Amino acid sequence: MKIILVRHGEAEDPASVKSDQSRTLTEKGVRDIHKIGRFINNSSLNVSQVYYSPYTRTRLTAEILSEEINFKGSPVQANELAAGVGCSHILPNLLKLTNSDTVLLVGHNPDITHFAAQLLGNTCLTDNLVFQPGSTVAINVAREKFAHGQIIWAMSPDILDD
Repeated sequence: MKIILVRHGEAEDPASVKSDQSRTLTEKGVRDIHKIGRFINNSSLNVSQVYYSPYTRTRLTAEILSEEINFKGSPVQANELAAGVGCSHILPNLLKLTNSDTVLLVGHNPDITHFAAQLLGNTCLTDNLVFQPGSTVAINVAREKFAHGQIIWAMSPDILDD
């Protein structure tokens, strides 16, 4: 199974909104996610399912990515990806898929960093994995174990051209 992890795009300042859950993407955040979406679309991976946390910024990120990758379905809100919950709670949803499937998950830091380290089978990696807003990593991992995966690619939107 291929799991593409994406941290939501840059979000507005928390002090400027009523709740953290309602924070939206900045203009830079929108541009960055379009760039990451084009990058994913140009990769060899064909996304079968998109999940996002129940926050405005992750929903918007998932919608932009879905548009850029020409995803035929609708992104699915997953409370298991909410900030502070820990992304590993999404694993029962992924068991419904096959090792041939590619799933895209949009979440928050530090949860997404810890989940990537778990999928790679080395929780010590969290200090070396950096998920800036809009960053992504694709991991190939057997769905029978969800551990000892291999990185297919890792990308930051700052490296990509507009």
